[in-house]
Amino acid sequence: ADLPSAITHMNAVLDGRSVWIAGGFKDGYPGKAIREVWNYDVDKDAYTAAPSLPEARAGGGLALVGRKLHYIGGLMPDRETDAPDHWVLDLDSLQHDTASWSNAAPMPEPRNQFGTVTLGGKVYAMGGQFHHDSGQNDQAQVDVYDPETDTWQRGASLPKPHSHAEGSTFVHGDRVLMMGGRTRDPRRRIDPALLSRSASGSWETLGDLPKPLSSPAAAILGDRLFVAGGSLNGADPQPRMWVRDAP
Repeated sequence: ADLPSAITHMNAVLDGRSVWIAGGFKDGYPGKAIREVWNYDVDKDAYTAAPSLPEARAGGGLALVGRKLHYIGGLMPDRETDAPDHWVLDLDSLQHDTASWSNAAPMPEPRNQFGTVTLGGKVYAMGGQFHHDSGQNDQAQVDVYDPETDTWQRGASLPKPHSHAEGSTFVHGDRVLMMGGRTRDPRRRIDPALLSRSASGSWETLGDLPKPLSSPAAAILGDRLFVAGGSLNGADPQPRMWVRDAP
């Protein structure tokens, strides 16, 4: 089934046999930030609307810790201002009409289009950029949120400033993998690198994609790595998929 809305600049989070998406830019370029939250049921091939975000956002991070869905940071409706807000939705409360998002500790360094994963019961916000339409300033900062204490701590920084890898950043085993995206070293360019964060917290480069790709989708299925879509020039989407042995 098609998405209920034509949306970009959102993360997707797997929840068993369903997928959550929240916020984003809607209705083509430049689009408008939205509050929409949707759950896709894989087996029914159907979408269900969930409680909307408290405010319109795009390019924020989405993470699932236990039965709590976290939306972090992102861009305000002006497409320029980075928001520090951090909202949490208790998924077990959705059976009640009063289910709504609550506030949690704000993002310490607001930014957008960062990689987001859950690892060891904590949320990792990795890289990202400041601003959007006026000029995008990639960052290497990693922030780690602990829901047990509702606090943030600084994690080991990425090896370089990095953004636009939201759909190609994921956990595999005890590692975080991040591939493609954009970087600044010092000139801004599309990045071919495949980065890995080990269980000890250190980052290394495992190799390169066949071509530099901004905003691809990626996953490991079995023992194979699949990387698809994205853009070769930062503007036009490309249709190809590349496959290799999992790193």
